[in-house]
Amino acid sequence: MDSSEEMKPTLDRLQEMIAKGSLFELYDQMLGEVDVAKVLDKTTAAVKHIFESERATIFRVIQETQELESIAYLGNVARIIRVPINNDSLAGYSALSKSTFVLPDAYGDLSVINDSLHFDRSWDEMNNFRTRDVMCSPVLFKGKLLGVVQVINSKNNPFCETDLPVLDSVCRFVAYSLHHTRLYDELATLKCLEKEKAEFMRIIVEELRAPVATSKTLVRELQFTNIENAALLAVLSRVESRMDQLLDLAEDILQLSQVKGGRPLSEIVVCDLKSYTQVIFDKYLELGENKGLSLSLELPDSPVSVRMDKQGYNLILSNLLSNAVKYTEAGSVRVKLQLADPWAVLSVEDTGIGIPAEEIPRLFKEFFRASNARLSAVKGTGVGLTSVKDLVERFQGEIELDSVKNEGSRFTVRLPLYKHAKLS
Repeated sequence: MDSSEEMKPTLDRLQEMIAKGSLFELYDQMLGEVDVAKVLDKTTAAVKHIFESERATIFRVIQETQELESIAYLGNVARIIRVPINNDSLAGYSALSKSTFVLPDAYGDLSVINDSLHFDRSWDEMNNFRTRDVMCSPVLFKGKLLGVVQVINSKNNPFCETDLPVLDSVCRFVAYSLHHTRLYDELATLKCLEKEKAEFMRIIVEELRAPVATSKTLVRELQFTNIENAALLAVLSRVESRMDQLLDLAEDILQLSQVKGGRPLSEIVVCDLKSYTQVIFDKYLELGENKGLSLSLELPDSPVSVRMDKQGYNLILSNLLSNAVKYTEAGSVRVKLQLADPWAVLSVEDTGIGIPAEEIPRLFKEFFRASNARLSAVKGTGVGLTSVKDLVERFQGEIELDSVKNEGSRFTVRLPLYKHAKLS
């Protein structure tokens, strides 16, 4: 039997859906105000029908974290999952290499595709499922990667090379679906506007920093040349202090614009938060001791593996710890990291000024500072906590605050633990 005869059943099912208008109906729905998840679920069902497979999954690319997220799924997977774009999964490899491939047995020799390719059986074991033949293909729109289509276990003969041209054709349709999904999502959540605002903030800050730094240099020259004029030195000192505040604000806004713009602060890796927490904590020991505060750190015995960018975690803990030390005049600051599957839980607790109850809901808003913080002598920009919240939520985490005015605050951050069992 030649290849055209082998492809015929699959092509017939594709042509049947086109003839009935099913695929075009889905495309029309994608352009309207409909529930995106439901439309993509129908699209996945169409893919499953065309290839008569036990399971089909459509992944879309999450640019900010360089992951694939399943937004429509069938079969034994009962929840949305995220897969890093790397060799740790079949879908991740398809996205990384932008290649279409078929595997007769996922449990077999994967070196025919790539020597470093990995298939994790954990999902199969948890769901009492056996993955056999698999096809994967990247979804590209005008050369840009939007997602991956994965089809598993043919109900008839195992998938083979002759099925790949049909899969490529299906992926073109899925590309239009995902393209309009992204447009719909960005318009609905104003992501485009948010990114434009972030870029505008970055440009403004870059333009401000240079003249402020130059002016500060001039102030120092005036201080040096008028060292005997006490009255002038006092004024210049106040000017320099204000300039330092402006530079701090510029740095915070620049950091916020980077976070809001969706760009990682550094390379995204699987990192051990235990070691990073220790390093960041040590930087604040001297500052706390100079204020007479008791700083303590509690770490678990085991590593705490989380997938995120290292600089992002640095920003999260540094902001929380810095605020705790700054706004605590007496007492203690406690940092605790623990494992509470499926979370890595970080808490920063202090005996500081606390936050008025009615102001807690606004604390994570840009440029907001609590009323008692503004009245204190502590400098601040009201930007740091906004960046912290955005970063935590970007990596599927949660942040909570418990605070009582004049008694203290406790920030709790939960970040999902990295496990190969969560890969597809």
